[in-house]
Amino acid sequence: MTQLVTTTIDERIAHVVLNRPQKLNALNDPMLDAFSTTIAELGRNDDVSVIVISGADNNFSVGYDVEPANGYSDAAAGHEPYADWASLRRNIDRWLAVWDTPKPVIAAIEGYCMGGATILSVCTDITVVSESAVIGWPAIPLGGGLLSPPTAWLIGPKKAKELSFIAGSRMSGSEAAALGWANTAVPAGTVLESAQELATNIARMPLDLLRLKKLALNRQLDQQGFRESVLMGAEWDAIAHTSPSTHAMTDKIAELGLKGAIAWFNSGVKV
Repeated sequence: MTQLVTTTIDERIAHVVLNRPQKLNALNDPMLDAFSTTIAELGRNDDVSVIVISGADNNFSVGYDVEPANGYSDAAAGHEPYADWASLRRNIDRWLAVWDTPKPVIAAIEGYCMGGATILSVCTDITVVSESAVIGWPAIPLGGGLLSPPTAWLIGPKKAKELSFIAGSRMSGSEAAALGWANTAVPAGTVLESAQELATNIARMPLDLLRLKKLALNRQLDQQGFRESVLMGAEWDAIAHTSPSTHAMTDKIAELGLKGAIAWFNSGVKV
């Protein structure tokens, strides 16, 4: 059976790969569980100083898998509000576990980084993107306030609102770096090389000092409200999932499949 998340460790650098390339590394529950287990283990491993996260086959991830036939995440399953909130909160806790991992985490993004995968990147410490990477919001309206509040910490509220209010919003890797969402944008095909160079330089710092440096910076951001703004996404999305327009979209996904539902929405129908 194919491993949904693979890990290699070399010279104190762990490379974690989201490995569902046939679905552009869409995040279903089995992959999310494997990812959480991997991050927890690496966080405890004193032989690892830096973690680099990437996606198989030149795509980071297209976000949560909302296709019913693919074992999609409960976050879009249309549960009653409390169960929906609990499911959303469970996935947010996965990303905050990256934020809390006691060593630097680098996101290395080629290709697509969409939806829920954007929150993962926001919760890493450093992001390297290819200039042609596509960072984006879902192509159809399904939620309320999950993605954009964390993004606003990096790019500011005005741009975050623009991206949130338009279904299918996109940023190129170059735009993402210019706005501060990513540290740097590099030519396509060189992201892992650039991330490796960064990780090698970081790994020279003693691990105990790396832990303190990360904690000091994260504590400052948490005091300013970062953690709460991420956590509240579960509440806003659970509320949004009760709206008639969201029900109309999830019904269309069940009827037509994800691609068909996107085509239906893009035809200009009023939801």
